[in-house]
Amino acid sequence: MSLSDNADPKVASSTPHARPAAPAPARPQKQGPRRRRRVLTGVLAALAVLVTVAAAGGLVWQISAVAAPRTGTLTAPEAYPPAAPAPVLASSNADAPVPDLQSVLPALLADARLNGSLSASFADALTGEVLFEQEGTTPLAPASSMKVVTAVAALEHLGAEYRIPTTVVEGPTEDSIVLVAGGDVTLTVDGEGYYTEYADGASLQELADLVLEARGGTAPTTVYLDTSVFTDNPKAEGVPATDLQTATAPMAPFMVDGGRVDNTQKYAQHYPDPAQVAAEQFADLLGADTVADGTAEAGAAELAVVYSAPLAALIDELILTSDNLLADAVSLQTALAVEGEMTWAAMSSVHLATLESLGVDNTGLVFYDGSGLSPTNRMTANAFTQLLLGAAGSKSSAVFGSLPVAGYSGTLDDRFGTAEDGKGVVRAKTGTLTGVSSLTGTLTTVDGRQLIFSLISNGATSGETAVEAALDEIATAVALCGC
Repeated sequence: MSLSDNADPKVASSTPHARPAAPAPARPQKQGPRRRRRVLTGVLAALAVLVTVAAAGGLVWQISAVAAPRTGTLTAPEAYPPAAPAPVLASSNADAPVPDLQSVLPALLADARLNGSLSASFADALTGEVLFEQEGTTPLAPASSMKVVTAVAALEHLGAEYRIPTTVVEGPTEDSIVLVAGGDVTLTVDGEGYYTEYADGASLQELADLVLEARGGTAPTTVYLDTSVFTDNPKAEGVPATDLQTATAPMAPFMVDGGRVDNTQKYAQHYPDPAQVAAEQFADLLGADTVADGTAEAGAAELAVVYSAPLAALIDELILTSDNLLADAVSLQTALAVEGEMTWAAMSSVHLATLESLGVDNTGLVFYDGSGLSPTNRMTANAFTQLLLGAAGSKSSAVFGSLPVAGYSGTLDDRFGTAEDGKGVVRAKTGTLTGVSSLTGTLTTVDGRQLIFSLISNGATSGETAVEAALDEIATAVALCGC
């Protein structure tokens, strides 16, 4: 799997101030005739008169300049004022003409770099009219563009304010407690961690403090970890086992920093059992001696609960940075809320049903995960454009605000190098796996018409960088065509 998509004075001088120099010793003066002194005195007097007259003249000039200032033409220096900044995310115009994409796209899509299978779809955001499609109904592996499906489904069913809980209840004995995992993988140890830039949520320290307060300051001896909410394989079907090392982690409903060993690195090594590690960190904060697997008893009294950041923040994180683990965790959380079970099959059912409810043709679509890591997922370009058109008129429209901006943010921050005019104009989710590249989102034409589009390339042999550049150039050409 390729990792490219799943994309960190004032000086005070130390020299001490110089001390004032000691006055130089006076030189002995030679005695001269009195006449020389009288001449020198006269010269000095004359000079004093001249200085006084000059100073008076300067003062008169200054007064006259203030009273009657001179006028003239001011010539501004070069490069002043500064050049106007390039527009970013210009607003659309409902009266702008609809572009004739048939006149430009066939030639653009015939690019030799796109020598594999290519599914393309462009639609008018205002009317929903499909303006152009090429193999738009051909199911292909979408890679991380799949995260758009995950985001829309979560926003539709959970809402932007939803938070994932992590709960602690009383254990089977007085000296035990049960940590009930709820699916939050963004927890930190002490409030500072991998996800705190976009999705600042709860910490184990906060949870431990609440538990100790509820127990009157008495630490439990044993922490039981209840992960029964997730009952499926830690690896989604089709995902290479090697991807569980750095591209994601074995799925579990409770983690710190997404299971990363180094919480400062996106592609850090992940713990093989991230839930167990997090539980041990929690036990250390509590002062407990033992961590064991267990299940909370029905009706057990709640001691404490903490929550993740709101879903809207989680969506920002997983879309902008293309976080595989968080995408899968959110998709499974949606499955739990809708189907009552946190399984990959339930996730697939919910996602397909969500697309259908938004007017998407689900023919040939296959979902094995919510991240797009599985190369066996199948999506079409038409389905992506239909999905975004449906989202635009629903409560999941917030997904548009999470899409990376070309040349400015997220996984598009370092893209569009060969398509400079697309920077600040195209807003889209990227997708990259070995042999797979996709770009799905929105753009505004030079005339002000907003379009929704999707491009999916599978099997091209020209190389990842070449294919991505071709997709960037196609989106930019459509935005600038004026056709």
